[in-house]
Amino acid sequence: MRRLLFSLLMMCLLAGCDKPAQDHPFFPLESGRSWTYKVEIAFDDPDAHLDSYLLTLTNRGRVELNGKEAWRRRSDTGNEYWLRTDEQGVYRVASRGPAGKEAMLDPGPRIVLPAKLSKEAKWSTTTVPYFLKRRNEWPPEFKYVDKYRNLTMNYTIEALDQKVTTPSGAYSGCLMVKGIAEINVWVESDMTYKEVPMENVEWYCPGVGLVQLERREPTTARFFQGGVMRMVLVKTE
Repeated sequence: MRRLLFSLLMMCLLAGCDKPAQDHPFFPLESGRSWTYKVEIAFDDPDAHLDSYLLTLTNRGRVELNGKEAWRRRSDTGNEYWLRTDEQGVYRVASRGPAGKEAMLDPGPRIVLPAKLSKEAKWSTTTVPYFLKRRNEWPPEFKYVDKYRNLTMNYTIEALDQKVTTPSGAYSGCLMVKGIAEINVWVESDMTYKEVPMENVEWYCPGVGLVQLERREPTTARFFQGGVMRMVLVKTE
């Protein structure tokens, strides 16, 4: 019996049991995998400057969340995310910030990628400005202002067979996903408040996941400061 149990355990390990039965080919959740990105934020004029740092995300394996299987992912900055994957795709169901004591459930599933990948696929999630700032008000970051905490970003698949090269390697057969969120801000050139787009473009490659991201948040007035954020994969294990 012990030999049988040992054999079953070894078969499980070799087969990669600690990953979802329906692991998404473009967003792996297998335990132990990690991704390190170089993140650069190029802020617009005036006072243009570049912020740069490394960010590592690691899959922490299977957990139970509200009686259902979920897969935990953690950043080296202390943020944690709980995800599920099934015939609908891969989606986030909870998150926790560095100071949080327990997972905060999302109001509804936040789709990361649908299971059916085509240019007809469309989905939406909520978002916040990542780095858009106000120069003369507190807090400066728009993401801490209530009216900007639940913007709707609409996603589409723009391309299905992209080639992408990053410091981690050259990839083919990649998805390019584009998201647009309208944000109501003062536009100095028109002297009025109006909706302007924030744009998010992501590249996902088979067996690897996210390899590159570009986020554009516009500077529309002299007392705002936006720019472009880029994430590129430098290492994966």
